[in-house]
Amino acid sequence: MTARAVITAGFVAILLVMLAVDVAGRRRVGLARAPLGEALTAALRTTAGRAVVLAVWLWLGWHFLAR
Repeated sequence: MTARAVITAGFVAILLVMLAVDVAGRRRVGLARAPLGEALTAALRTTAGRAVVLAVWLWLGWHFLAR
């Protein structure tokens, strides 16, 4: 396996875990987790949260769109 394949598999695994946590948050089965939309809304209420969301968005764009 090449390094690129391992990194891609890692990102896919992170995405799957994120989706699983979101589904669990929507089901409200005893977990203290909020769905992704609610968590993002809460993060965007503060200036620091907006800066973090922007930094993550820029990082993802740089790593997936820049070649």
